[in-house]
Amino acid sequence: MKNKAFLLTIVVIMSLLLYVSCGNDRDYDAAEVIGAAKELIKKSEKLNDIYYGYGIQYEKNESEANGSYYPADYTSLSKFGVNTVNDIKNLTTECFTKEYSSLIIETNLSSVSDDDGIQLYSRYYQKYNALDNSEECIMVNRNATVYLTDTLIYDYDSLTVSRVKGEEVFVTIKVTVVNGEGLTQEQSVEIALLEEEDGWRINSPTYAKYFDRQQYEDIQNNNKIK
Repeated sequence: MKNKAFLLTIVVIMSLLLYVSCGNDRDYDAAEVIGAAKELIKKSEKLNDIYYGYGIQYEKNESEANGSYYPADYTSLSKFGVNTVNDIKNLTTECFTKEYSSLIIETNLSSVSDDDGIQLYSRYYQKYNALDNSEECIMVNRNATVYLTDTLIYDYDSLTVSRVKGEEVFVTIKVTVVNGEGLTQEQSVEIALLEEEDGWRINSPTYAKYFDRQQYEDIQNNNKIK
């Protein structure tokens, strides 16, 4: 229960972080926002897998293991286009806002502790060479929880600007969610974008999960009310 409460606290903090409005709603160019959103959401697909999905796989080599951490598999690294933890961090900051990136990185690339000890172990960490302190390999936590097990198919042609609140511009995209049994659901995901000095960045989650029938009907009914 303690771990669940801790994770819930993180979610609450995330929600407060993402939806703070600055008062007056900003002006924006819809075509520019949609173009940026397409590029950023595509980048986020890879990052969602790295952080919350099955992620980077590891080599089952006990001699190179450090507790529950094992060296990353080379083929898996090639698939994601990364070699070091810094590569993952750079991909994250190129996709998400500074604050949202910090939240993701702090809760996935380092262990999270409180007064009672470690509540959440890092999913990955960087191993350094003992001789010259160079970046040797990414170590993967084989016990990391996989939160996203569904397959998501994004309909990028459906992207539209849905609303603006303060400095954030929200877009909506249709997503087909396919669960492990091959069952599908059509969902609409609203995503917040924020313009920073380096350009537009995503400021909210971009993933969706397959819901059971009652949850799905409740969501659909709530959308109709809106």
